[in-house]
Amino acid sequence: MTLTDSQRDGLVALNAAGGEGAIDRHGGVLAAGERLPFLADTWLRLVTMGLVTGAGPLRIRLTAEGEETARPKGRRFDPRLLITDNTPKPAHPGAE
Repeated sequence: MTLTDSQRDGLVALNAAGGEGAIDRHGGVLAAGERLPFLADTWLRLVTMGLVTGAGPLRIRLTAEGEETARPKGRRFDPRLLITDNTPKPAHPGAE
């Protein structure tokens, strides 16, 4: 599934605001006392994708998949660079 930048930012903003919000009369979302700066179309598309669901009358909530998508991705690392043993490594000559 491909998300636009606005959809991804909406998920991140809703997740940062607690994951749940109320829909106002203009179609915007109020979460944690703030109106999130995204259009109603953004929220409707996220509902159709299954990333946001209804949570009662005029309320929305992130689904488990939406929370997963809103989380920042971890860094990749090379497992060969991990030191897994506790043996001391000799220092180079001249090191104190």
